[in-house]
Amino acid sequence: MEVKSKARVSSDGLDRGRFTFQRSWFDEDIRPEWETLTVPLRGTKLNILEVGSFEGASTTWILDNLMTRSESRMTAIDTFEGGMEHLDPDQVHQYDISSLESRFRSNISKCEHMNKLRVMKAKSDDALLDLRREGALFDFIYIDASHVAIDVLHDAVICWRMLSVHGTMVFDDVAWKGYMEDCYNPRIAIRSFVQCAVQEVETKETEAQMWVTKVPNRIPATPNPDPALYYWDNGLAVKQ
Repeated sequence: MEVKSKARVSSDGLDRGRFTFQRSWFDEDIRPEWETLTVPLRGTKLNILEVGSFEGASTTWILDNLMTRSESRMTAIDTFEGGMEHLDPDQVHQYDISSLESRFRSNISKCEHMNKLRVMKAKSDDALLDLRREGALFDFIYIDASHVAIDVLHDAVICWRMLSVHGTMVFDDVAWKGYMEDCYNPRIAIRSFVQCAVQEVETKETEAQMWVTKVPNRIPATPNPDPALYYWDNGLAVKQ
């Protein structure tokens, strides 16, 4: 059953009640944090990428709040087929996946700046590579597509190559544990990515998300002076 957004008015006075969402995750759990953390971005020229849009809750908020400059643009990627957790027939019915795209398009049509939005109906595997080939560069990237760790890691690595220095990449579902096996959950992918990119990241973890700012490399690579220590044995470098 579709319901109007519970949080009818944002702190900016914008009416969220004009949108219809089946799930109010963004407005209840995420939007209050975004309204604070995105203050430095307001009124600036932005190129924004959203990987995973679902019903358009975050998409509509971005259009309303971060697309106010005439030069700003946004790209949203989604298959509108749901994720691995929606493969179960009960989940398909519960989330009404068959009408997902129409709900998304209905919601974004109510935004003043919808003409600044490019929607790529595709898997992130394909769409992100297309954007790379186009030479796209973004100031703000929101990753909230597949909840499977290997997919999250894939999206993160490609998106990172398209994030400008001092840009921000936000991961949703850092605390989500939809699978009993940790190897499937987003958290392991997000933390692994941050560890691999630690030399050029600043992080802020909220209750549900990880905000990662790209900074100039602060840890230059130091060549190993001893060729005998080039290889690892059970996690420890040893002489040969």
